[in-house]
Amino acid sequence: MVATALVLVAALLHATWNTLIKFSGERLLVIACMDSVALLFVVVAVGFVALPPLDIWPWIIASALFELLYRYLLIQAYRVGDLGLVYPLMRGLSPLVVLMLTLAFAGEVLSTQQILGILLIPFGMLCLLWQGGGGDRLPWSMLPVVLLIGMCIGCYTFLDGQALRRWSHPFDYLVWLTLLSAWPFPLLALVRRRAAFSLFWRTQWRLGLSVGLCVLLSYALVLWAMQLGSIAEAAALREVSVILVVLFGMRYLKEPFGRPRLIACGLVLIGMFVMKF
Repeated sequence: MVATALVLVAALLHATWNTLIKFSGERLLVIACMDSVALLFVVVAVGFVALPPLDIWPWIIASALFELLYRYLLIQAYRVGDLGLVYPLMRGLSPLVVLMLTLAFAGEVLSTQQILGILLIPFGMLCLLWQGGGGDRLPWSMLPVVLLIGMCIGCYTFLDGQALRRWSHPFDYLVWLTLLSAWPFPLLALVRRRAAFSLFWRTQWRLGLSVGLCVLLSYALVLWAMQLGSIAEAAALREVSVILVVLFGMRYLKEPFGRPRLIACGLVLIGMFVMKF
């Protein structure tokens, strides 16, 4: 139950920071500010954490690379698609990726009920391809991008879970992972859009601070939850954020809530109940 509670809080935080990024017209700058905040926190914390063993570094580096690709693709996807369409599609694929990697390489034993609950989530996301999920259709040219984002999420989630199986220090792991993954986008913003980045910090620092804290805390909670329980189940339960994002998009971005989005949200909920009860 503790792991479930941690994942659900993380889902709320994850839905919040994605909504804030989609709401902003300057998504590169928001992500750069978000990473700057995260980097500042972990630079302060690095003196208080243990250095990972050598065999953990390949997992950290691989996860950081998938994180960076995920951020880049996220900026591209949010330029053209509704939050309530892009987010569920990319998040819906990740539990399936984690499930396949976990069963194939991690030797984790899941019950038939757990597997069925996990599978309901990506099948629910397929409903969003029907009539644009009740809103504007996602351009077909962007569909591979969204699917690649889902694969990135699934891969770094699996890598994080396996690293924590070998080195059970979630906070220390998060600090070193963030040190590797949080500097490229602030550097890119400084090189390509220095004046705009400086102005953004002065005028919208609260947004950057809020998103940065949400990212750090949500990631920390998920790592903690994966250490306590099943990696595949934690990855699937986190997708309750899909429901929150669809509601946030409807409330704050005036996006439609059509029947496909309702069905997708319903299947996410059913999948959660099947897994846990």
